[in-house]
Amino acid sequence: MTHSAPFRFARVVPAGLLLAGLLLAAGPAASRAAVVERFGGDPLAGASDLPFFAEGDVGARFAYIPGTPPRFPGDRPGSLRVLYDTTLPAARLSTPLSSSFALDRDFAFGAVLTLRSEGFQASPDGFSQISFGLWNASTTGFGRTLFPSDSFDLVEFDYFANVTDFGGPFLSPTVFGGRTGDNAFFNFAFVSVETSLPRDVPLLCVLRYAAADRILRVTVSRPLRGLIFEPVPGAVATVDLSRLDPTFLLDVIGIAAYTEGAPSLHAEVDYDLLYTGVLPQPLRNGLRRRPAPGGAAVSR
Repeated sequence: MTHSAPFRFARVVPAGLLLAGLLLAAGPAASRAAVVERFGGDPLAGASDLPFFAEGDVGARFAYIPGTPPRFPGDRPGSLRVLYDTTLPAARLSTPLSSSFALDRDFAFGAVLTLRSEGFQASPDGFSQISFGLWNASTTGFGRTLFPSDSFDLVEFDYFANVTDFGGPFLSPTVFGGRTGDNAFFNFAFVSVETSLPRDVPLLCVLRYAAADRILRVTVSRPLRGLIFEPVPGAVATVDLSRLDPTFLLDVIGIAAYTEGAPSLHAEVDYDLLYTGVLPQPLRNGLRRRPAPGGAAVSR
């Protein structure tokens, strides 16, 4: 499918922050720096601590909701609400990484998001995703759902809420390597795990890539009590990236809302955290990793 209107590209950058970010990226500490966006201010109005870049029909897809209460200890009031509506033109919002990621380097990223029940519709005749991820600001196009696709250099968390004759819903993280030919699907890897993510609760989605094994591991957890998050049953996926050639090169993190031209999905999703690097505090101390002897929880 083609898009009927040209994409708009806009910079939403607080004064002075872009220059500061470029200077930081040039320094030796860049490889150790993390990106943490808590959505305590409106990134669409330049009120975020980070510079955000808007592409496509952002006004129809993204809205800042200042009145949402904190959804977990340490959360700030306010959320970025994303409308995943496949009848609308595509749009995405991203912020630069402090240094680029490729297959030869460990990295981690994730988000805390809430799938809202209000207005939620996933057609049994469609197949479309709720997504966020890492991509390349220069080489990753909007045509993720097209064939051929131009979504080179993309590592993406994907949740397909549709229940079709093939089953579902599916947690289906997908990774596209660098350009080979004119179709990103010539160089990609994915895994689909059938699982249903709960709605109206904050979900901690964590993606960790291990360069030694070339494995991307994805987990989704939900609040248990206080700071403790427990795994959502079945919401674990492991993607083997060993066959990707050429490698990807990633330089931004963001949220993408794709188009299908048909009513495949309509879902509002609130984001309260988007990050790279080590899971920010206080969540880091509350993520349950494995059972300890006697059944007690062990945190990472």
